[in-house]
Amino acid sequence: MCPMPIIKIFATHPPGAQVCTALADELEAICISVMQARADTVQVLLSGSTVMLKGAPVLVEAHYRAGAQRDAAALARFMDGLEGACRRWLGETPRIRCFAVEPAALSARH
Repeated sequence: MCPMPIIKIFATHPPGAQVCTALADELEAICISVMQARADTVQVLLSGSTVMLKGAPVLVEAHYRAGAQRDAAALARFMDGLEGACRRWLGETPRIRCFAVEPAALSARH
């Protein structure tokens, strides 16, 4: 198991509490199954009511610790999962950006 992913979702409309819970649960499951993350290290943030001046109505940024098990195939499955979850729960196709962080470049606490 590998620590990290942090998923940040910026959306123009805030979803209800039940949608937020379902979305967070699905994203956590994707992180665990596809990215081999530990459940206690998955962080999901949703910023509703974001003013998008240009571009897609939903933007997803995922930062994750680089590792051999997080190769191109795993990343493609991860992005497919992110896209599907956002379509299902937010009703929008997100713009997705993923950033691999080399362990030596990361300082973290808690």
